[in-house]
Amino acid sequence: MDDQQRMLDIWQNIFKTTVTSESDFFDDLEGDSMAAAAIVHWVKIVFGVQIPMVEVFDQPTPAELTAYVDTVRSAPAK
Repeated sequence: MDDQQRMLDIWQNIFKTTVTSESDFFDDLEGDSMAAAAIVHWVKIVFGVQIPMVEVFDQPTPAELTAYVDTVRSAPAK
């Protein structure tokens, strides 16, 4: 399963609806701080990286958040 599909699965499980990668925006899905916290939690479990919760709001589609997570994962360890 590719990263994009894993992110879609996270969003679909949280929002309990079908989500598309490019066109479903966090706010349009009535996302709130609890949903953002859940996404951050599942990103940590599924992708193995901790992201700031604000990134869910700054990268408001599954595609954008996947790209951000990929960038974090490929960054050199500090």
